[in-house]
Amino acid sequence: MAMTEHPLRRELVHEMHLRRFAPVEAPARIVQMVCLVEESQREAEESHLASPPIDPQSSDCENRYAVLKFASGVTFLWERHTEATTITLIANGRENPTMDTLADWLAAWPAPVLRATKVVVEPSEAQAEAQLPQMGFMREDLVSCHVCSNVRVWSDFRIREDGHGRLLIAAPDREPDDLGRIVQRLQELGNYRNLALVGLPKVQRLMPQLNALEEELAAHAQALAEDTEREDEALLADLSRLSAQLARVRAENSYRMSASQAYAQIAADRLQALDVQPIDGFQSLTDFTERRLVPATRTIETFVGRVRRLSERSGDAIALLNTRIDTRIKAQNLDLLRSMES
Repeated sequence: MAMTEHPLRRELVHEMHLRRFAPVEAPARIVQMVCLVEESQREAEESHLASPPIDPQSSDCENRYAVLKFASGVTFLWERHTEATTITLIANGRENPTMDTLADWLAAWPAPVLRATKVVVEPSEAQAEAQLPQMGFMREDLVSCHVCSNVRVWSDFRIREDGHGRLLIAAPDREPDDLGRIVQRLQELGNYRNLALVGLPKVQRLMPQLNALEEELAAHAQALAEDTEREDEALLADLSRLSAQLARVRAENSYRMSASQAYAQIAADRLQALDVQPIDGFQSLTDFTERRLVPATRTIETFVGRVRRLSERSGDAIALLNTRIDTRIKAQNLDLLRSMES
């Protein structure tokens, strides 16, 4: 008898096999970009993806994932995420003329670039160190450590004049599939870190507005507590307006804040998977990532918590004021009835 499959079974199994990075055999050169793609830009992206400047030798394209392989040995990877696209060129060897042509194609991608990196992979630390002078790293910002036992990385995480950052990797005695997975984790750490930080500037711009709303709510709550002769209807109108402003702030920013928190958690997972081993005299990936990402994540969490608490306090004040107004109206109605009876 044939089994009865759940309608999502094969889709879920297929999902588990996505996000496979191509094998990387040192020495190698890699270019990767992460673009934030609006829904309105998806059609232009698909058109650009379908028109590479060089015809691929083979292609495997799906709705959210594509692999193009070129005769020169260059592999192109495209992956669509919820709000971003990752595009990658991988060329085994140190020189490959096709890379320049395809890199120009990547640079013309119809979406704003959030992160762009050129990665140099060498088969030994000595060969990698020979590349250091031309990498142009700033010594005071240089991060270097071992990951995944014996793979060493260097980067200062700065953007060069060509718009790309630089990452240097020494990977002795690593099989291509294994090295591809390590490169993928390293790149995902940086990609998700940047995606997590997208929410920070918005939070920083909104903080003064939130401070003002908090002060206004405190003043209204004080007026409510003092039980003054101020018109309750006017106070209710002010509280309702303030509550509506808080609801708007919450609605307009809830997705970005939730996404930032989720991306930060994924970046933390990738960092843990890399098993970072520090090297004396250098910042490690753990130092660099946590010093920048943890404060940003906590700032976003604080903002989300403040908005939630202010919304709750505003709602409580409105409920209390409504109760007071209802009580007063009932008392007035009772007085009216009594006067009619007398």
